[in-house]
Amino acid sequence: MRYPFFLPLALLLGCATTDQTVVETPTVATEPTVQRAFDVPALLGLNANEIARPLISQSIRPDHDQTPRASANGTTEALYTYWRDTTALEVSYDPATLRVNSFFVKTKSGHAADYTTLLKLANVSKFDKRFSIEPMSAVDNPKLYTGVKIVPVRSL
Repeated sequence: MRYPFFLPLALLLGCATTDQTVVETPTVATEPTVQRAFDVPALLGLNANEIARPLISQSIRPDHDQTPRASANGTTEALYTYWRDTTALEVSYDPATLRVNSFFVKTKSGHAADYTTLLKLANVSKFDKRFSIEPMSAVDNPKLYTGVKIVPVRSL
């Protein structure tokens, strides 16, 4: 070997050229999955008594308030409330015709930071044209939601 002093230098240069630049991959924040508690679109078109059958068969605890009360628009309404774990579905209906007026989804905790989470619990998209969606803000903190009212759109 004619140039033995170049051997360590060649090893250093060889190692330096194989180094690869570090590329950081951005972390994607995944939002937690929300398991639906109710399938409100499947209840569309059913009357108040017909709604009870599919819900009770899914181990959903009913809580009936059969006391009719006058609503703000002058009609009479009564409520059926169905509980699945910590989520409630209140069904407002006309006691004379049993026609469903609206659905109201709420949680036992009482507040949600995003009303779309409540919609996911009801299996309803905020873009679904079959429903009118009214998020209900908390009185003490308008950035929190106490529930979401889902009103079926009546076709004429």
